Amino acid sequence: MDDRLIEARERYEAALFAGAEDGLDAADRALDAVEADTAVARGRIRHARYLSARAAGEQAAEDPAEIALFERALALYEALDDTRGAAEAQFWVGCYHQVVRGDMDTTEAMFARARDLAEAAGDDLIRSYALRHLAFAAQHAGRTDEAHAALAESTRLRRDLGFTAGVAANLVAQAHFTAEGGPGDASALLDEAATLASDSGAHAVAGWVLEARTELTRRR
Repeated sequence: MDDRLIEARERYEAALFAGAEDGLDAADRALDAVEADTAVARGRIRHARYLSARAAGEQAAEDPAEIALFERALALYEALDDTRGAAEAQFWVGCYHQVVRGDMDTTEAMFARARDLAEAAGDDLIRSYALRHLAFAAQHAGRTDEAHAALAESTRLRRDLGFTAGVAANLVAQAHFTAEGGPGDASALLDEAATLASDSGAHAVAGWVLEARTELTRRR
């Protein structure tokens, strides 16, 4: 059982049998933290189902429960003054609006906040995700230098963390940026992405590499 659930039960018993009611507020906070973590986890599962359906060419519809879970988590983390949790939940709120709803404009501020919160909390993984999606927003807005810089920083963080599958995913995105006129060798980027995807068992990313190669061939 989660330690926070054990704590809540012990504080309940202390209040019931010993009259120690001063611990009930702490129990509520512990349960709020559990609820926030669970909400993020459930939201991610729903997002994965959305992406799986889209990758399979199926009709991937919005799931209102997904954004409700992420927004609930964000509110709870903020109330708990949990900066790291708020960074993660803020990222997922932005991701829902950008990826599911196709909003490339108003989400930029959401990812910037997630980046800043993650930096304050020392969570480089969440920061790498926020930077990746900030790169997409900047590229969409035509700010190519900013897009490349954000994606490069995301990739650096992921290399430092040993997040190989994430590096491969970023290299695919960088290859697309390069194909649109950015610096670098798109084919070389995809070669490295393919190797890293294979090494990390990232089969979905390997599929992205193949799709990107097809797109590059069409452009030539």
